Amino acid sequence: MTDIIPFPGLPDKLNRQLQTFLAQEEFEQAYDTITELERHVELNHRQQLQKLEVLYALESFLELREEASILLNMGHPSYEVTVYYFLLSLYELGQYQTVIELIDSLRTEEVDHRLKMKLLPLYDQARHRKNMRDRQTADELSDFTDWTAARQVHFIHQLIADENMTYSGTFLELLKSPLHPVVQTALIQYIRLAGEREIIHLSKLETTVSFLSSEVVPLERYFLMQDVLPLVREWFESNMPDMIPAIDSWLERQALVLYPLNFTSGEQMIETEVIADCYIHFALSMFQLADIYPLVQTEEHARVLALIDEAVKYEL
Repeated sequence: MTDIIPFPGLPDKLNRQLQTFLAQEEFEQAYDTITELERHVELNHRQQLQKLEVLYALESFLELREEASILLNMGHPSYEVTVYYFLLSLYELGQYQTVIELIDSLRTEEVDHRLKMKLLPLYDQARHRKNMRDRQTADELSDFTDWTAARQVHFIHQLIADENMTYSGTFLELLKSPLHPVVQTALIQYIRLAGEREIIHLSKLETTVSFLSSEVVPLERYFLMQDVLPLVREWFESNMPDMIPAIDSWLERQALVLYPLNFTSGEQMIETEVIADCYIHFALSMFQLADIYPLVQTEEHARVLALIDEAVKYEL
């Protein structure tokens, strides 16, 4: 229960307003009233369902998905209504495959017949939309290599967002073609998320590597983001904190270009501290401030700086 003690009679007044707005289908006012009501008391079961109704009417599907998920996890007594709104939110967000899989799962359970009859049309609609989208995607893919790198990356990211993991075989073949480094990164992430277990031979920035698609780390755990960025941030936080947002953004762009390459000199991995030093120096050099952070020019430093400089050319 909330610790806020409401003014006497205020929740009842707000609830009456809410019911009036709902009856008049004034959903924006209803949403504002629900928000105000939540500041004073916890919504009762009926009001929780009405909030789902309002969010759907306002096409606030992300919030609808979140709210319906919370109610399902809480064990809301109106399971049929809550799960239906949850599936509706997924459908409206274009997550057709998830809708299909969840309804398939529900059909094997002992659920209310009325719920099944509500879900079956949604199931058919999701399959239809998915089939239409798959056909459109297949048609578009034939022109993939003619697109700009930015469009290619957006296309792949949209497939991932839509949980459309049908094209891993196509993308494995595309990785054999000359592509922008950031596009290669997006393709690898897609193939990894699709659960493929294939050996990938990748040529990127004049470096060739081979790895198993199922064992490559996700981008957020790439050593440049996980190990190098914290060291670079630490220096800038102590010396130039105003530059932190720009540094974060730049290192992220670098990671998108370089992933999943390692920094090596011969057969040896270059130490993280050396790589971080080079990134600090290079970042400062872009603002004509390299003298603030001089480097000892070893072979390893030269190798890292050259790779950073090459990656800069491909940042999107």
